[in-house]
Formats: sequence, structure tokens, C-alpha cells
Amino acid sequence: MNRLKFTTVLLVSLQFCFGQQMTIHFMGKIYNDKNAVIGGANVQVVQDAFLTSNTQTDVDGNYNLYLPLNREFDVTIVKEGYVQKKFFVSTKGIKESTEMTKFPTYVADVVLFTRYDGIDYSLFDQPINKYQYNAKNNNIDYDEPYLKEMKEAMKEIKKAEREAIKLIREKQAADRKLLAASKVGYIPQNTPALPNSIAQYKPSEQKFSVANTSNTNRKIDSRTLALLAKYKQGVTEEIIEGNGVYIIQRILVIENDVWMYQKKIFNWGGVACFRDQSSITEGVFEQETKK
Repeated sequence: MNRLKFTTVLLVSLQFCFGQQMTIHFMGKIYNDKNAVIGGANVQVVQDAFLTSNTQTDVDGNYNLYLPLNREFDVTIVKEGYVQKKFFVSTKGIKESTEMTKFPTYVADVVLFTRYDGIDYSLFDQPINKYQYNAKNNNIDYDEPYLKEMKEAMKEIKKAEREAIKLIREKQAADRKLLAASKVGYIPQNTPALPNSIAQYKPSEQKFSVANTSNTNRKIDSRTLALLAKYKQGVTEEIIEGNGVYIIQRILVIENDVWMYQKKIFNWGGVACFRDQSSITEGVFEQETKK
């Protein structure tokens, strides 16, 4: 039993029906580069430049092929978002006899690479592995030197992908930093649209909504006094750069009440929002502190 690994999983059952003619059975799974199976991939069988079969894998990524004798096939696995891979099978040279019942089922698992822009994937225009009949041992063998050479070439592609991923992450971090920097400064005291459940205040001629009705009569503590002395009425926005995180901090001041809001944007893409250290949704953060 020979095993070939690529990156996606598909289930296919192709069967060439030529009466009682013997066939060679290939089966396997399609995986992605995180070792998860991929269902719904297309398995295309081409003979003499003609597509003879095109079917999809099942949800578990399994496929089965029954290939007739004395022919050559290119088996290509295709899935949107991934780089296609193919392998070659030749059943030429096999004599139809009762001995053929001894042929095992051959396993060819395929791992599909996630596609990234700017990467040269032309290597996969050719088969990643080749299976051919060996009369000496009456078996279907794979070309071990050829597969070894292709694996070495694939290492260079994975290296290029790692560089591409690094650049993508650096750009995302730079974009977040630029977005955060563009919002630094005082936000004019326009009316923020706040939830109806929040009590209403009317300092001067402008109406603001606050987060909790019990705050209207709360005692002014030293923290509140310090914030009132530092920040103007309305909303003031500041940016804090931490280790692996950018924090958009907004101070909401309404008469003698102060609320501190924070949106933490992590380098890995996560976002968390807080009001006075209590967790809130990003929607609440934006709604209660917007212009």
C-alpha cells in the first residue's frame, strides 16, 4: 500500500464500467496544510487530454477511483481557495488474469496548499507523484526519487508562503496603527446616539446618554475628580500603544459624571471592548461614544 500526501480531503467514487474488466482501486483523503480534511473538492480524471470523470469528495474528504487497465491517467484535485494538485497513474503492462485479484487497494492521500497571492505555484502544473505498474513484483509502485525531488521543491514554496504571511500580518498591523493614529485627539461634543434604556442628560444645550441611571446621584470620588479636571465635556479620544496591542481610549464626560471606554485591538486580529473595565460589545462601544 502506497501513501501520497497533499493538502485537502475529498470523497470520490469513480467507476469505469467495461463489463467484467478488472480495475485498479485508488482511494484516499484530501487534507489542508493544518491536517484538517476537506470535503466538496473536485476529483478530475483525465485520459489522453480528455476529462473522463469529474466528481466531488464527501464531507469526510474521502475518494475512490477504479481505473481500467492499459491506460494512463492524470488525477487532479481542485478546491476553491487552494492550489490544485495532481498525480499520475499508469495501468499499462498489466495482463488480465486471475492473478489480478491479488492487487491491493492503493492509498493516495493529498494535501492541498492554501493559495496566497504572489506565490509561484507553477510546480503543481506537473504531477506531484507517479504510479506505474512494475512487472517484476506484479505491483503498482510509486516513483520514489521523483516524489523526493517534488517534496524538496515544495519546501521552497512553503518558505515563500511563510514570507507572504509575514508581510500580510505586518501590513494588517500597520493598517490598524494608522487607523488608530488617525483618530487621536478631542472629539467634538456632538450628540451620541445611545440606547433608550440609558438615562438622559442635558448639559448646556446638548443631550448625552449615560450608561447607568444610578450614576446620576453617585458620590464624586477622587478618580472622577481627577478625570473631570483633565478632560472636557463630551468625548475625548486617546491612543495607547501596548505590547502587541493598540488601545483606543475614549473618555465620556457629562456634567459631573465620567466613563472610561477602551477598545483593545490585538496584533493577531482580536478586538475587546470595555466600559469602566466591564466588558461590552464593539457595537456598544461605538454607539455610546460616537460623535
